[in-house]
Amino acid sequence: MKWLLRGLIVIVVVIVGYGVTANYIPQARVAAICVPAEVLAINLGLIPLDRADWGYLKLRSGKVGLNALRDLEQHGATDKIRQTSVAIQEQWFESGHITYWGGDHLGGSNIQEKETRFNELRMPLDGKTLRQDLLSGQQIPERFWQTWRYRLPCLLPPKTYATGECVLHMADLTGDSQDEIIVDAQTIGTWEEYIKPAVGHRLTIFKLKRGGWQSAVRMRLCQTELATVENRQIGFPAQALDMLWINGHAVNFFDSDCMVRENTIPAPAGELNQARAMAPLLTHIARLPLSKPLPESLAKALADRTIVLPWATEPPMRETWMKPAYHGLPPCFTSHNLKACMAMVSDINHDGSDDVVILDRNVRKDVSTWRLATLLMVRQGRWTVVASHAACAEEGQKPEDLKVEFKPSTWHPVEFAGRLYTPDEPSDNCNEHYLHM
Repeated sequence: MKWLLRGLIVIVVVIVGYGVTANYIPQARVAAICVPAEVLAINLGLIPLDRADWGYLKLRSGKVGLNALRDLEQHGATDKIRQTSVAIQEQWFESGHITYWGGDHLGGSNIQEKETRFNELRMPLDGKTLRQDLLSGQQIPERFWQTWRYRLPCLLPPKTYATGECVLHMADLTGDSQDEIIVDAQTIGTWEEYIKPAVGHRLTIFKLKRGGWQSAVRMRLCQTELATVENRQIGFPAQALDMLWINGHAVNFFDSDCMVRENTIPAPAGELNQARAMAPLLTHIARLPLSKPLPESLAKALADRTIVLPWATEPPMRETWMKPAYHGLPPCFTSHNLKACMAMVSDINHDGSDDVVILDRNVRKDVSTWRLATLLMVRQGRWTVVASHAACAEEGQKPEDLKVEFKPSTWHPVEFAGRLYTPDEPSDNCNEHYLHM
């Protein structure tokens, strides 16, 4: 019995001696031993959260400490521990570090060191307190909260910008009978680029995969004036859109290029007057294979100058750092150049009304060659220029050799304020989505 007692005394002396030594000589700490000990003490409540050595876990124990922080976020004994772990990680990132994920492990590269000051932490809110706009029978899965409870947009207190609320939705955006989770982070415009008070929406779409709920795509919706926002709800139409593909690359007309480019906003009267002369010539425009005939109503709209151009009214944001882009009718319309126009007619949004894509001639800019693609659709009974995008083009390729087709989009659209939005296709890797002039 004496030998057992002596053994226990030796173990206690060694542990206490090592703890004292490691406390005064940080270099003596072995992360493989000290990190689990620190985590155990935190989980058991032996160390108050404001007295724990978070700086050691964050800065001085390498990947072992960073992985321990992530584990505390997922499996901490109390919600307060999980919440604090997220705040520590966010402070680590904001203090000048680069984070990256490798498998299930959090890693990083130190740029500068800053010890944790508990009273400086920006504690995230609890995601379960967010407003949920769900249909009857829908419920946010607990498995989702396990990973994202304290990491959703709007959960961290804002630093330099005004933040509205986060609203959670669920909808089947991929047509696989499995609802995705959509987090709508709303911001009220107080930045300098806003012309009028406006509300912005940034959607983060989470998809269930084998590894759990993962952030799949992010989308920014065009800003809406604050005065009218109450009447504008985000919707999730069930129909799928068709996506234009040119030479194996997708052209997404339904992204959110909403910034104003003051030096390229077309003068509506001038453009419509120029395009008016094109109306009787539309029937002579070359059509791509599988294209339907051009609608007669489009020629009439050109002749009557009733086509709606983008940014015909004052938008809520002004030009900032982004480069100018092309907005308006296809150049071949305004220059009456039949040979530069190629038409593709199809019901892209499956609403029973044909839509028109006009492909203009190739243009070489700097080291790349692009072909301007313009989508025209009937909206609220009027032909409207929806978007113009720079599409991939091959050097020297003849128009008749273009491979142009429509394929169903991977994602169902999101609808807001009369506009449809879809994320980019995975292969959409050579489009700039707005033409750099």
